[in-house]
Amino acid sequence: MKKPLFLTLMLLMLLMLAGCKENLEARTEYFDKKHVDFLSDYGWRIDRFGSEMKYAPRTMAAFPEHLSIVKAEGHVDLAAYSDKEVIETGYILKEQTDRYNQIVGYIFESEGKIIGSYLEFNQEITDSNGTVRVERGETTPLLRKAEVDEERLWGQITL
Repeated sequence: MKKPLFLTLMLLMLLMLAGCKENLEARTEYFDKKHVDFLSDYGWRIDRFGSEMKYAPRTMAAFPEHLSIVKAEGHVDLAAYSDKEVIETGYILKEQTDRYNQIVGYIFESEGKIIGSYLEFNQEITDSNGTVRVERGETTPLLRKAEVDEERLWGQITL
């Protein structure tokens, strides 16, 4: 009587373990086609999703420091959209420079339309413990990749 119970339990255990195998399929990320095309028009390629921030109508005033930097350095003035929902999406780009190993392209949208964009040049650093931190570099208007390479203010494009 104990033998059939033992065999049944073993069979169930094997079935459970077989269902726990690791999924090794490649991960596919979907990026908004409008965003891909927009950044591509400037010569940039998306590597991966970075972030998304949704500002509800009349809430942007709660982020004065960020919006001040975006306006002064990124040349994006969102004052006309303060009564509307605004979505800010950041994409880590494939390109890097010899001074910055992380370039993030940010896109602002409202009512389904792109209303502004800017770049942020950062340095991603991994310490000896494997902890990754990002040191924020410079914020600029969305420049064409060729302009960044020509200007060399942010380093030479390496990828």
